[in-house]
Amino acid sequence: MLAGIIRTTILYLIVVLVLRLMGKRQIAQLQPFELVIILMISELAAVPSEDIAIPLFSGLLPVLVLFLLGFTISQITLKSE
Repeated sequence: MLAGIIRTTILYLIVVLVLRLMGKRQIAQLQPFELVIILMISELAAVPSEDIAIPLFSGLLPVLVLFLLGFTISQITLKSE
C-alpha cells in the first residue's frame, strides 16, 4: 500500500511539472493538440498508479515523450506564424 502511495505521488508530481512546463494555465489558452496531449498524459500516468505490476519508468517514459512532442509542436507552430 505504501508503494502505491509513493508511486501515485511521484506520478502526480511529474504530471504537474510537465503541465507547468507546457506553460498553459487555463483551458481556454490550449491549442487542440495541447488538450489531446494533456488528456493522453493523464491517462498514461493513471495506468502505473493503479497497477503496481507495471514499472514506474514504463509510466514516466511515455509522459516525457508526449511532453517533448507537445513542446516541439508548440515551437514549430510558434515559428510558422
